[in-house]
Amino acid sequence: MSNARNLSKLINSNTVELPGTDAVVVPKGTQAQRGSGVAGKFRYNTDVNKFEGYNGSAWGTVGGGATGGASDEIFIQNGQTVTTSYTVPVDKNAMTTGPILINDGVTILVPSGARWVII
Repeated sequence: MSNARNLSKLINSNTVELPGTDAVVVPKGTQAQRGSGVAGKFRYNTDVNKFEGYNGSAWGTVGGGATGGASDEIFIQNGQTVTTSYTVPVDKNAMTTGPILINDGVTILVPSGARWVII
């Protein structure tokens, strides 16, 4: 099938399927560059370094971060078992709520200049 037909199929379809295994680059820019809010918009906000989407009435962070009922962003949730070794970056801090279990053979490295707090 030609590229023109493939593009036509994508434009006229309700489902977009992109071939490949690398990545898709989405629009990015500052908060001032958001444009008009239309439900379903998705972009990367360079002011706050987060993905965001428009829900029909407001912009909000997409993926990760706090969650909660309605528009509340109150709860950060984490798992209870560490299954893979991890190093906290030197210029970062980490926080976990417990209790937690660290599997045998798994190491957590907290270098000087970093901090891991378990609450």
